[in-house]
Amino acid sequence: MEKYSNQLLPRKHDDEGVYVSVFPYIDLFLDFNENIGSFSVYGLFRIGWYDDHITWNETEYDDITLLYFPVEEVWFPKMMMRNTIEKRTIFTSDDDLDLMTTYVEYDSHGKASVLAGGVIEAVCHASMYYFPFDSHVCAIELYFDSAGVYMRDYIYGDQTLTALSYYTPHAEWELTNVSSVPGPTGWPQLIVQLKLERKPLFVCVSLVLPVFLVSIVNIFVFFLPIESGERISLAMTLFLTFVVIITMVAENLPESSEVSIFILLLIIKVITSVLTTVMAIITISLYYRNNDTKTFSLLCTCAKKCRKQENSHEDQAMHFSTHSTVSAKTNWQNVVKKIDSFCIVVLVLEILSEIVAALIIFRNRWGV
Repeated sequence: MEKYSNQLLPRKHDDEGVYVSVFPYIDLFLDFNENIGSFSVYGLFRIGWYDDHITWNETEYDDITLLYFPVEEVWFPKMMMRNTIEKRTIFTSDDDLDLMTTYVEYDSHGKASVLAGGVIEAVCHASMYYFPFDSHVCAIELYFDSAGVYMRDYIYGDQTLTALSYYTPHAEWELTNVSSVPGPTGWPQLIVQLKLERKPLFVCVSLVLPVFLVSIVNIFVFFLPIESGERISLAMTLFLTFVVIITMVAENLPESSEVSIFILLLIIKVITSVLTTVMAIITISLYYRNNDTKTFSLLCTCAKKCRKQENSHEDQAMHFSTHSTVSAKTNWQNVVKKIDSFCIVVLVLEILSEIVAALIIFRNRWGV
């Protein structure tokens, strides 16, 4: 080690490159912030290479198989992060204590390895289109630095690497796979991809299910007797409920031009609730309308049909003698009943169509 220099490449010939392998190990998934587009994990990277200057014959040195050197005394590849938020380096050697306690392991053939890592926070743009059944592919982009010295000294890691051996499950997100892919051609870069899937049970129970339950209650606005005087208040309460839900969801989703399907569903629900409130007001107004009051011809036709059905079992002579009077009068209570029935059918069809549309969308989502 007298002539060893950690500033020189660990090769006997300068024209030879140092081939570096990188193996990631993800221990904890800490957080995924959809609003700012970032994620954080606690992970380690085992970096390996061969050092031609540190080799020995085991039989000549008491069968010693491994040696450990402080990281500041030997050559090691300086690995950096391209898409980091704060620290560019993945090494925890930020002070003298870390440098003194970090060691590089060597075997007798010159194979070297060192562990580097810690809390890693990187950029990851969220796509919330399928929220709350969304999945994301985040990446840790690694490259070798130090004024271009290590740009050629690289070999790609195992493409099928899976590093979840020591992973502790997260409450909200499921880390389904960790794999490594090469960077752009000509760059000594490794991209470690992490595939995340949201655990949707909590969101479904706390948001999706209440939305559909409130939608069902929306139908019963037209079952509520007008004489109770609560039809408008119930419709307004349901409308405000949808407004509160859409506000809560919008606050937790990123401000993006890509709108979530769930947000679109809530917007439809708000529009439906507005129309329900309007129809509740109209039906109450018609219910208490004077039978002699003139109105739209369509409503008059409907009212006359209702009146005609009521008098179908009356005496024919009486019917013809009062025909002119009946034609002039309108039974608005029966008109309201017809409108209520129509609104109930429309709301039921709306809910069924939303369920069918959701099934089609998510079938395409998972390719079932």
